[in-house]
Amino acid sequence: MDVVKAVETYVSKLVSTPSSMKVLLLDSHTTPIVSLASTQSTLLAHQVYLTDRIDNKKRDRMPHMKCVCFLQSSDDSLEALQIELSEPKYGEYYLCQWVNHYLSVQLPCSWLTQVDEYEVVREVQVRHACRADDLIPMRCSLFSLNHTPTAAKPLYGSTFNSWDPAALERSVQGISAVLLSLKKKPTIRYEKMSGMAKKLALEMHHRIQSESTLFDFRLTQVPPLLLILDRRNDPVTPLLSQWTYQAMVHELLGIQNGRVDLSLVPDIRAELSEITLTTSTDPFFQTHFLATFGDLGTSLKDYVQSYQSRSLAQAPSSINSIADMKRFVEEYPEFRKLGGNVSKHVALVGELSRLVSRDKLLEVGEVEQGLATSAGAELRSVQAFIANPGVPPWNKLRLVILYALRYQKTQTSNIASLIKLLLSNGVPREDARLVYVFLNIAGADQRQDDLFSTESLLAKGRSALKGLKGVENVYTQHRPHLSQTLENLFKGRLRETSYPFLESPGPNAALQRPQDVIIFMIGGTTYEEARTVTLFNQDPVGASNGGIPTAAGTRLLLGGTCVHNSSSYVEMVRAAAASFTPAVYDPPPESASNAPALNLNLGGVNVSLGGANTGVPANTNSAGAVTIIAAAIILAFTTMEFLDYRRVNIDTSIVVDKSRGAKLTVKMNVTFPRVPCYLLSLDVMDISGETQRDLTHNILKARLDPQGVRLASVVNAELANDIEKMNAAKDPNFCGSCYGGLEPEGGCCNTCEDVRTAYVNRGWSFSNPDAIEQCKDEGWSEKLREQSNEGCNISGRIRVNKVIGNIHLSPGRSFQTNSRNIYELVPYLRDDGNRHDFSHTIHHFAFEGDDEYDHYKAETGRAMKERMGIGKNPLDGAKARTAKSQYMFQYFLKVVSTQFRTLDGKIINTHQYSTTQFERDLKDGGQGDSPQGVHIQHGVNGVPGAFFNFEISPILVVHSDTRQSFAHFVTSTCAIIGGVLTVASLLDSVLFATGRALKKSGGGASMNGNGPSYGGGKLM
Repeated sequence: MDVVKAVETYVSKLVSTPSSMKVLLLDSHTTPIVSLASTQSTLLAHQVYLTDRIDNKKRDRMPHMKCVCFLQSSDDSLEALQIELSEPKYGEYYLCQWVNHYLSVQLPCSWLTQVDEYEVVREVQVRHACRADDLIPMRCSLFSLNHTPTAAKPLYGSTFNSWDPAALERSVQGISAVLLSLKKKPTIRYEKMSGMAKKLALEMHHRIQSESTLFDFRLTQVPPLLLILDRRNDPVTPLLSQWTYQAMVHELLGIQNGRVDLSLVPDIRAELSEITLTTSTDPFFQTHFLATFGDLGTSLKDYVQSYQSRSLAQAPSSINSIADMKRFVEEYPEFRKLGGNVSKHVALVGELSRLVSRDKLLEVGEVEQGLATSAGAELRSVQAFIANPGVPPWNKLRLVILYALRYQKTQTSNIASLIKLLLSNGVPREDARLVYVFLNIAGADQRQDDLFSTESLLAKGRSALKGLKGVENVYTQHRPHLSQTLENLFKGRLRETSYPFLESPGPNAALQRPQDVIIFMIGGTTYEEARTVTLFNQDPVGASNGGIPTAAGTRLLLGGTCVHNSSSYVEMVRAAAASFTPAVYDPPPESASNAPALNLNLGGVNVSLGGANTGVPANTNSAGAVTIIAAAIILAFTTMEFLDYRRVNIDTSIVVDKSRGAKLTVKMNVTFPRVPCYLLSLDVMDISGETQRDLTHNILKARLDPQGVRLASVVNAELANDIEKMNAAKDPNFCGSCYGGLEPEGGCCNTCEDVRTAYVNRGWSFSNPDAIEQCKDEGWSEKLREQSNEGCNISGRIRVNKVIGNIHLSPGRSFQTNSRNIYELVPYLRDDGNRHDFSHTIHHFAFEGDDEYDHYKAETGRAMKERMGIGKNPLDGAKARTAKSQYMFQYFLKVVSTQFRTLDGKIINTHQYSTTQFERDLKDGGQGDSPQGVHIQHGVNGVPGAFFNFEISPILVVHSDTRQSFAHFVTSTCAIIGGVLTVASLLDSVLFATGRALKKSGGGASMNGNGPSYGGGKLM
């Protein structure tokens, strides 16, 4: 997923017409896109010999040149184009406009006719695809929407969890542009704590669904993933000093669209006042943009020495022959370019070194890294830097914000003292109150994850273990929170409770590893996070310090509303807070107490006992309090462990189904409101060749009146029973005629049904039963007409072989003729004036095992299904409707054997199934056209009815009740008791030692009774 390559492809298409010498005319928005995505040599290959800005008033008139205009679809660009066409400077104009179906700001023909007075516009290209001006490709794995939020162009709405509508639309357009350029249709996950992330996810899903034709790409086995994150869940990363080349340049000097402004650098040469810094045009930067500041110095030294050695080779004294002169002429342009590149990087690194030394960034950076990691930092170190006049106020503010984010819940009084110290050391109140703003919008209560590994002993141990695996140096200890998120994603441990899917993607979707992941950071990303993504793309094992055991093979792409450094991030927060309620400047709730009863800092910084010089309570009191707290903790943890021990869990496993020769029981209850019972036939066929026709055993057909009410005292075989009575009254030697039909073995057709069978076997149509004596005697026609407007409910159980087969509910009785099933509709239904179709309602349809004939086992199996949420069968309650008599419904069922094992040793065998449905109109026979006009031919003509085709899976799913062993419960309980008592003993020892030290020093040094607390009011 190379976003630079994707945008470069679109730019190449843009300049490919006309195929002659041309000028490329850009505006302020499209200039950085072309400069970052395309090189001069690429443009020259398409005969672009001049690139200029449309707002440049000093352009020369070149009527012999053709001009390609690549402009943003905005009012400013259209106005500039109007001015350009009023006094054209080129002979022909080709206007390139990139639009899509959801942002169709096309040039009106009437407007263009009025503006183009000289008729110089030859072509307007409208490409229905990704808008190339929606994103800025920074690197192959990094893109930006180039939207740095300000008061004029805000990101947030009225709260820190709502969108500004224009920013939301811009983000949707930008992400859509990325997806379309990369041809990806992803599933979407988002950070649950962020209302903005959910809103953006919903908008993206709606955009993808509404523009399904644009996103109609080739499906993959595991779809790509769009992961939407919120900057508020990791406010630490953009606040830190950076120590890798690209990130450091952006932090200290700023990189704007691949350019760095060095005009303020002392004694800088004019040609170096503004330099370009991109990986596509600078080989040294391409190699070392991720290098740390220490390694960069060594690499730059080698680069300069390489240049010096080549300078000697180009010296006049080394030119002694015609061959040397030829070599000098050929290599001189490259040598001159190398010299300019060396000068650029020497000046750049020199300025970085000067700023690091001037602002004491090495010392400040070490404290920042401690605050951002599990190591922590002492209050005295932070106080020393705030009091140091050589540290700029900006760095002091960043230190206090980091300290407040780290110790928000544990050292509230220290935070208050640091804010007061800021105010007394040159930091304005307007800046100091940003500490409260950060705590209110991105503090511990707003984040969903633990940034500092302080929430549990397990988190601390995990952090320490990673630290033992090695860090590059003390200044790169911090790993962005994105790194942990990606590691969990690769391991299949990214919890759906914290990062839910927007739509349910099916079972175990969170465990599947997507091939392509696009991460979008609301509120802006950083070059440190981009470095993390690059390292994960190159070597996931090394990037995670061994957290990922094998190479993941996943391609990552990171993007954000902008790329932040610390100053742009803080300014974004400052501008956003101005539009929020004034409460955002208030201290958080946990700091509201003005005079804490006891505020003791064991680091020896300050001690407050709430007022008088009364000393420290006796050790017996503290020991009693610790004992009570420890007992409460032990009781609570032991109770939770006991409840966990008593909890019954379900363990699921999959094995090969080894059963042979087994049978299935199909239990069904289906209603056909417009099919009479005498017309409905139930047949079963399977792959083994076994066929069961017109099943009646364990099957009950109930006649229904036109309103669907069951007719009382009516049985399904009424018509047949009357016929049997009539046959019994006939002469035993009676032999009825078959009327030319194929006679049976006895040569007699004694019933109307026998005659109809003989006609069918002969291949004739049985169209006039009234002409048949047997049918007239039996009153066949009257019986049929009497039931013609009725419906039928069929229910019961049937036994089928455990092989591939199908169940037919179809009209008429089936007959085996020439190895084919022939279904014959009763002719009276053709013109009886009633509507007959196979609309139906499936009340119940299940595959059961033999164990479910046992009432107790059946109840146990039903209870376990309810616990697992699979109690309802997929077809239960399904309705199928049609108004056509010649209509076929097909259900394709995948039956999976399932076994439940209870704690008391019971084994219940049953079955589950999944289903898909297919409907077919039979009026066109075996051929027809789809709604899209595609000709379709069916191998089988089909008959009206409902057909259930089932296939047996070779897998057996076993669900077993499990419970924690008693030995595990005892071990865990002992560990809880021992651990709590050990910690309580250590705490009691610390309290005792502290009290004794305070007594020796004269009863304890007390400060002002109110104590330092940041609850004393808000900073305004």
